[in-house]
Amino acid sequence: MLALVTGGGGRLGNVLVRHLVGRGHTVRVLEPGSLPESLAGLDIEFMSGSVLDEGDVGRATDGVDVVYHLAAKIDLSPKKDPMMFTINVDGTRKVVDACLSRGLRLVHTSSHHALVREPLDEPLTEEKPLALDEKCEYHRSKAIGETIVLDACERGLDAVIVNPGSMIGPHDYEPSMIGAALIDMYFGRVPVLLELLSDYVDVRDVADGMIAAAEKGRRGERYFLTGDVIPIMQMVSLYGELTGAKVPRRALPLWVGWVLLPLALAGSAVTRKEPFITADMLRASVSNEVVSHDKARLELGYTIRTLRESLTDAVAWYRDRGWLGA
Repeated sequence: MLALVTGGGGRLGNVLVRHLVGRGHTVRVLEPGSLPESLAGLDIEFMSGSVLDEGDVGRATDGVDVVYHLAAKIDLSPKKDPMMFTINVDGTRKVVDACLSRGLRLVHTSSHHALVREPLDEPLTEEKPLALDEKCEYHRSKAIGETIVLDACERGLDAVIVNPGSMIGPHDYEPSMIGAALIDMYFGRVPVLLELLSDYVDVRDVADGMIAAAEKGRRGERYFLTGDVIPIMQMVSLYGELTGAKVPRRALPLWVGWVLLPLALAGSAVTRKEPFITADMLRASVSNEVVSHDKARLELGYTIRTLRESLTDAVAWYRDRGWLGA
């Protein structure tokens, strides 16, 4: 079976590619530029191109059996890169059109925050409406991307949607936002720790869930590939135990982040560095107490690792990269 992975060099993409190759699939990757470090040495067909170019998408989808669409841009900064919305929405539309015209199976990658989270004391499930009015532009762009996929399903597209949670684990080459935060915490560079909840999930479990969605997922359905909801101090304490780093012992209420936001933005303007906190970061930090992945567990056989195992492997990865000192 020939699988196309758009955005295959990214945080989740490179792990998915590894798992597909490990299962004996032939893999083609569509990614801008040259072969990224995250894919070096893998037995794949690399195609340089953009999901915004209809010709590139057409050539990439020719002859494939299944498409995993991961190409996206995340931007939670105050001054958004205008390409984020373009890639997340128009790029999705071009991939969807190519799959629809060729009769291809599509696994579209969205986000658990593409759905309305309120009220927070109720479980977040796949049945919640799309967050089309979400103030965070990234999450709103992912919600709009889902509408494109679902509308095409009404016209015959064979697609499923997966909604990953906050991913941790190895093969974090950039590093990711979570990875960068963990590295900064190790060196004492996290100025403020806020009371947050998040459903941490191992990136390897998400990759396996995506493959299961391609094989077993029902057309037009979405599946949460999320993990356990963990309070920030539980996460931080475990991280301190695993690394030996001196980590914060308490977190401030989330509203303090909103109070500090103007100071963070003013400091950023002076130093010309990215602010340590942004409005979209604060919005993304709000979570339901329960984020259910029961549907994926029952229909796809989805399973998750413990936070300790995932964080242990993430720490080992950062050490191997030399990001946690000698």
